[in-house]
Amino acid sequence: MTAALARWSLKRRLAIRLLIVLTVGVLGPSVVMVGAALWAINSMDDRALQDQAGDIVRNLDITASPPVLRLPAALADSYATSGDSYLYVVLDAAGDILATSSPAAEILAHVADDMSPGVFFLVTRPAGGSPWYAYMTTAGPYFVAVAQGGLHDDTLSDSVMRDLVSFSLVTALPLLAVTLLVTFWTLNRAFRQIERVAGEVRAITPGGAEAHLSSEGLPSEIAPLVAAVNDALFRLGRAYEVEKRFTTDAAHELRTPVAVLTARIDTLPPGATRDSLSADAARLSRLVSQMLDVARLDAAPLPMNEHVDLVAIVREAVAALAPLALRDRRTMEMRAPDGPVIVEGHEGALRLAVTNLVENAMLHTPHGTPIDVEVTPQPAIRVLDRGPGVAEAERASIFERFQRSPSATSSGTGLGLAIVAEIAARHGAQAAVTERPGGGAAFEIRWPDAD
Repeated sequence: MTAALARWSLKRRLAIRLLIVLTVGVLGPSVVMVGAALWAINSMDDRALQDQAGDIVRNLDITASPPVLRLPAALADSYATSGDSYLYVVLDAAGDILATSSPAAEILAHVADDMSPGVFFLVTRPAGGSPWYAYMTTAGPYFVAVAQGGLHDDTLSDSVMRDLVSFSLVTALPLLAVTLLVTFWTLNRAFRQIERVAGEVRAITPGGAEAHLSSEGLPSEIAPLVAAVNDALFRLGRAYEVEKRFTTDAAHELRTPVAVLTARIDTLPPGATRDSLSADAARLSRLVSQMLDVARLDAAPLPMNEHVDLVAIVREAVAALAPLALRDRRTMEMRAPDGPVIVEGHEGALRLAVTNLVENAMLHTPHGTPIDVEVTPQPAIRVLDRGPGVAEAERASIFERFQRSPSATSSGTGLGLAIVAEIAARHGAQAAVTERPGGGAAFEIRWPDAD
């Protein structure tokens, strides 16, 4: 049971434990009171019978032969007018009846034969109905049995006590219900504040340097934890800012040396050495450019309130990169709907993502083979190349920064696809790679509405 509770949420565990405590706390006293009341009722009934038997014994003259019962007139009248609510019978040692309150009391003689003095017992009415409550005692060598039934002065207190028991139960159950409702409402209210803080944590983005959790309305036991998390967020924000500044500064500082290096390489005599150095310089220049792109993405949240036509930005990216593709004897084919495909987001960032996808395809597609660029209405953007493809085991990590496929033969930097994944995530989309039918890779940015 304890292990099962441990797997439940704190809210459920508290609710169950409070339910048990409140049920015991509210119903427990009522049960005790009911038990005490029932004990009191039984005790009063017992005392009433003992008093009734005492009246008979005190007025029974056992010195006479045979014994004579001389009841006071008022007591005799009570028996006569009770309608069999009061009964008595006096028996000798042989069980013969010496005196009786009425013919109905003779049934006591038959039952009393099997009873011992000092015992309380029930006697069934021959005509049905509620039984008599009876008691037997001794008076010298004789036996006296008395019984009561129905509502009379001696048992009026029974009715009062039973009413008290009913009142206690009627009061305790609504009180328990109200207490449980108030307790669970308070519990839900407290946990709503915790859920609010959890939502604030989920909303924190990598660029959220000013992230701070509100402790307003939180229980005092949770507030120190939130304060500690805020301190940790502050320290992480400081470290993140230092890292961003370093990346940005390094990229800016490298731009001029790379440009100078490229210019000096261009002055070298034509040949294999110059071509190799030019390729290395181009790769270095691309790396610096992409580092700046990453720094800009990390610098601040992107405004996502623009209506961007995916068809238009893909067409612009293809047109801008077409001369480079033709230079390497590659062709690019674009397929898109006749009308616009609109998404909400940042146009410049999405254009950068498309450019990186197409450039990645150009790096991996062999010379003389086409690159397919597609826009679907769902919406989604797909770029298909004829390269070596991406092994299934590498697809999950290929969008991480500085992660390159071991099977790649190109001089990629390992940042382009990471930029694509970051921009897609900012737009609520997902970057993914699958196998192109016929060989190669199919990279795509897919929005949640896409089939």
